[in-house]
Amino acid sequence: MQQEHKKSHRWKQRLLLGYLPKVILGLGVLAVYFSWHDYHRKPSQKELDIALTRYMRGKYAIYGDTLTPKGEGSVTYLASDIFYSTSNTYELAFTSEKYPKKEEKEEIVLDYDYEKNTLRDNYMSFVLRNQAEEKFREIFDRIYEPGTYELAIVIPIVPYNGHEQNATELITEYLKIMPWNRVNVCVIREPEKRENDMQCLLDVLKEYGYDMNGRIYYVTQQQFDSEKRKEEWIGPREFPRQLSVNVCWNRGDDSYYIYSWEESGKT
Repeated sequence: MQQEHKKSHRWKQRLLLGYLPKVILGLGVLAVYFSWHDYHRKPSQKELDIALTRYMRGKYAIYGDTLTPKGEGSVTYLASDIFYSTSNTYELAFTSEKYPKKEEKEEIVLDYDYEKNTLRDNYMSFVLRNQAEEKFREIFDRIYEPGTYELAIVIPIVPYNGHEQNATELITEYLKIMPWNRVNVCVIREPEKRENDMQCLLDVLKEYGYDMNGRIYYVTQQQFDSEKRKEEWIGPREFPRQLSVNVCWNRGDDSYYIYSWEESGKT
């Protein structure tokens, strides 16, 4: 285990040495455009979008992806405020050729807080999604029989503001930091087994220590095979199922919240 840790550390060092100049270049560009207090004028929207795009491409050049802005960036507003006051955040969304989204609302987003001068993005959530799904399959393989369920990680629509994602972040680091990993599971199973399943899941989650905001669908074989289920279940959307269970657990908690309801929508 110690030898494996040393190897991963050396791997990260090599990556950083190889791509650090590109990241520094991106940060240098941002320094020019974002030093508003020392600058005679604020950058135009076009200049800001160009700077943010260069930053993202430089930071994640290691992955050989093509990141393209989805139109122009915009200032985000607080929907909770009746007058929609600004959140002091400028948001620019991107498309990726290498890491497609699984659900319509998912976006690669870079948030720039021009008051705090901070940058947050969720690109690594796309890069590490397959690895995150494998880690959670290790958990659910201990609850359900392998081959009887599907699992998908759903990426949050906004970056987590408590952690700036690192281009060389390992999956073990990522899952220990990220809160409320959104996991959708669709399993061919009798609803009557739900209570025991959830207790087993809690025990395994405590062992792994991964936060989870999970939505678990209990379906019949016919419901599992239906085209509507295959198209809609990640959303989540409405499709025929026997039972839905929403499981929310924070690392360190003794128990977790469980909400369940049947296909009819009754709790």
